[in-house]
Amino acid sequence: MLTYNEVRLQIKNGDVIMYTEKKILSRLISWLTRSSHSHAGIAVWWNERLMVMEAVMRGVRIAPLSRNIYQHKGKVEWFSCKKEISEEDRLRMVIFAQEELGKSYARWKAMLFGLKVLFKRDLSKKDELRMENKLFCSQYVAQIYNSIGLDLKKNREDRFMSPGDIAKSPLLEKRGEFKIRNGSIELVSL
Repeated sequence: MLTYNEVRLQIKNGDVIMYTEKKILSRLISWLTRSSHSHAGIAVWWNERLMVMEAVMRGVRIAPLSRNIYQHKGKVEWFSCKKEISEEDRLRMVIFAQEELGKSYARWKAMLFGLKVLFKRDLSKKDELRMENKLFCSQYVAQIYNSIGLDLKKNREDRFMSPGDIAKSPLLEKRGEFKIRNGSIELVSL
C-alpha cells in the first residue's frame, strides 16, 4: 500500500478516476449499464495540486482529488492509459477539458442514453469529436481522449459512452483503488 502523497506524483494529466457508489441514482446507472462503475472523471495537475475534472449534476467542474476521495461514499479507482501519451498530448487533453468547464450537466441526454441501453437500441455509430453544450461524466471523459485521437471504445459514439465502457476500455488499465484508513488516503495496488 502507498500513501496518497507517495502515489499522487505518479498520476498524470489525463488519467481516469472511476467511481462506484450506493446512492439510488448511481445504482440505477450501474444497473442500466451493467457495470459496477457509475461515474468517471479525469485527473489534471493545476500548479502543484492534483485535481479531478468531472461532469456532475451541477455541471462540469474541477475539485482537488484528495477532497473528492474523502467526500465520496464508495469506491474510487485510478486508471491510466496503456498506450504512451506524450506530454504534449496530455496538455492538449487538459486544455480541451478546461474548455468544457462550466457547461451544464446533460440530464436529458443521460436519461435518453439510459433508455437506449435499457431497450437495447443501437449505440454503435461512427465516433467523431463533437462539441456539446451539455455533458455527462463518461461522455466528457471519452471526448477528452477523443480530442487526441484515442477512442476508448470502438464503434461507440462518445455521447453513448457509459462509465462501464470507460472502465472496460482496452486502452485503460486499473492501477489501484483509493481507501481511507485512519483518516489518510492510501492506494491499494493491484
